[in-house]
Amino acid sequence: MLKIGVASAVVIGVVCLIRSSIVNGKAEKLSRQGDAFAAAGDWERAVQAYTEAYEVKPKDKDVTAKLENAKVQAGAMLIRLGDEARQEEKLEVAQGYYRQALRYLPASSEARQKLDTLSQELALVYYRRGLSYASVNRWVDALREFEQAYLLTPQNAEIASYYQRAKAEANHDLPLKAILFFLNNTNLSGMEDLLARELQTKMVAAADGRYVMLDYNQVRAVITEQAAALSGTLNEGLALDLGRLLGVEEVIIGTLNPVEAKNRLRIEVATKSLAVPSGQIRKEVKPFTYTFPKGTDETNWWHRIPDLANELAKRLNK
Repeated sequence: MLKIGVASAVVIGVVCLIRSSIVNGKAEKLSRQGDAFAAAGDWERAVQAYTEAYEVKPKDKDVTAKLENAKVQAGAMLIRLGDEARQEEKLEVAQGYYRQALRYLPASSEARQKLDTLSQELALVYYRRGLSYASVNRWVDALREFEQAYLLTPQNAEIASYYQRAKAEANHDLPLKAILFFLNNTNLSGMEDLLARELQTKMVAAADGRYVMLDYNQVRAVITEQAAALSGTLNEGLALDLGRLLGVEEVIIGTLNPVEAKNRLRIEVATKSLAVPSGQIRKEVKPFTYTFPKGTDETNWWHRIPDLANELAKRLNK
């Protein structure tokens, strides 16, 4: 029995040695390939070879060090290529290089900053192309360009506005809608603006190809810009004037009124959608009482506004 046990141990040891030799040989071969690519300045292929060697032998410190160096060199090379492409005004090509650089150097502030700056420039290029197409009513082409600009700078209200308008124009049967204002008669300051913004989000999410929403920030910009020339009273007349200025087919307005209650916070909400320029009511949400959950008061009511906006969006879309 002892002889059998010793023989088994010997066999296992030999197998382990053979397996280790195979692993070491494969890792060394891949590492040498990486060295050759590195010597030729082909850093991306060097990264690939060193990565494969690392996967075979992850505890090899030499391979690990070479892999990290190759990533640094590949990232630096791609940043240089991006800079060269940018100087030649090949902005899309430069964007691709900077994005590749971030794959190798995800923490590189240099690559990130260059990509962010370039994104702003590219967004402006796409935006101007979109305007050119829109000026000759080529709305499908305009939509393609505005969408590219919007994806790069979704926070830009003007670009977002043109993007939404192009979607409506490219799909002739889609009405362009805008949320304008809520007349706030409660003592909850700021509820009107917060509700309008949340309703915008809910309406966009619920559109499902039936309509397009004009960006609310663009609406506010127009209201601010035209404040002196417009009526100071928030009513349907003002809403239709704004609708004509914004170039939309429908405008959404509403009112918020206080409701007396002892133990719970309640408000009365009403909303309507008006056709522009006729003023015809397309959809009306009759006044209803919204009861905030227990524990909601004047200090924390804004946490529940998304729920109210969701309810309003459902009623407007019925």
